[in-house]
Amino acid sequence: MPSREVAMTKRSVFHSVPTNTGWRVLEGGRMVSAHHTQKQSEAAAIAAGHEAQDAGGLGQAVLHKSDGTIREERTYGADPRRTKG
Repeated sequence: MPSREVAMTKRSVFHSVPTNTGWRVLEGGRMVSAHHTQKQSEAAAIAAGHEAQDAGGLGQAVLHKSDGTIREERTYGADPRRTKG
């Protein structure tokens, strides 16, 4: 059976993370924005995920708790199927 290449859509992942001075949204380790509250940071990460989706890609918001652990992940866009069938 011939192999088929599947084009993978770029996924933009935005993390809402705590810092010593507030909260930040990071993408690929780079700061996208800084915020005073967790709520503001999460809203910015979610909005950035939606913007990535609107641009034709995949967006993901990873929301962290104040201790740095992941509380929730949200994916926006058509996530490519990984299994046959």
